[in-house]
Amino acid sequence: MFKTMTGIEMTHVPYKGSAPALTDVVGGHIALLFADPAPALPLIRAGKVRALGVTSAALLPAAPDIPPLAQSVPGFDATGWGMVVAPARTPAAIVSKLYDAFRTVESRSDVRDRLIFLGLTPQTGPPPETLQGFIDSELVRWGKVVKSAGLAGTE
Repeated sequence: MFKTMTGIEMTHVPYKGSAPALTDVVGGHIALLFADPAPALPLIRAGKVRALGVTSAALLPAAPDIPPLAQSVPGFDATGWGMVVAPARTPAAIVSKLYDAFRTVESRSDVRDRLIFLGLTPQTGPPPETLQGFIDSELVRWGKVVKSAGLAGTE
């Protein structure tokens, strides 16, 4: 997405995880890396790597001094997200109970503070019954990125 929006020529170098990629950034073997905050923030805080920007449109609470790339590249927003899943046949009552439990835990200040320190933005997403709509919109959004980068295979 960044390459497409800026026209900057970059070469993707695949890694088997953040740790070896960050090691190569620290060692000067690669010039830059789009990394998740959790593994990168300790290296940023230690002065071993320099943060150029965050990929979210908004400031990252764990690093409010790192500007969003959207300040230089209007419209850029590559916010990562995760979800908790259960087997497809899990009864709705149990799914609802789990969702409520996650919301309760996330609302605890000690949990929120720790997640923020790690570079995460705690945010219980849409309720389970509407989550599929969010997933579908993300598939469309990132599908366009994949196609514009010439990475889409034939269907």
